[in-house]
Amino acid sequence: MDNTQQTYTTPPLRQKKTTQSNHDPFVIPPSLQQYADEPLYILIALWCQQQNDWVSRMAISEAFGITDRRASFQVSYISRHKKRVDCEVRVIRTDNSQRFYHELRVKDVVLARDVERTVPAIPKTRPVKRSSVGNATPELRNLFHSLMGARRVCGN
Repeated sequence: MDNTQQTYTTPPLRQKKTTQSNHDPFVIPPSLQQYADEPLYILIALWCQQQNDWVSRMAISEAFGITDRRASFQVSYISRHKKRVDCEVRVIRTDNSQRFYHELRVKDVVLARDVERTVPAIPKTRPVKRSSVGNATPELRNLFHSLMGARRVCGN
């Protein structure tokens, strides 16, 4: 048996550069490498789903190598983006302080490849209304128009 020490190398963490010039690159955790083409908020939602617990902005900041402020914005964005992320949000008040922060628990995430891209439906056009009277018969409509015509002549 050989007693030489074995060294294990961990794969380097992949950084993703955002298309916005005012945002710094972020780290993609190893468990999310296959989703690297997804936007940051989806990656964070997937990571939160993997944690299967309440996640704070500090944990997100640490896992993705982003600022606390940016992580806080992402939590806010995820909690409002209900079409692709099903989540719960709770408010935690810090001890001996009036400050509070939000924690997030993600139940489900819809990936872009799961969403069928459909052409938006053209809104249906309503038929042109031929009369402002409603569902009156032609006789009643004529009577109405004759009365309205007489009213205009009288000056009322």
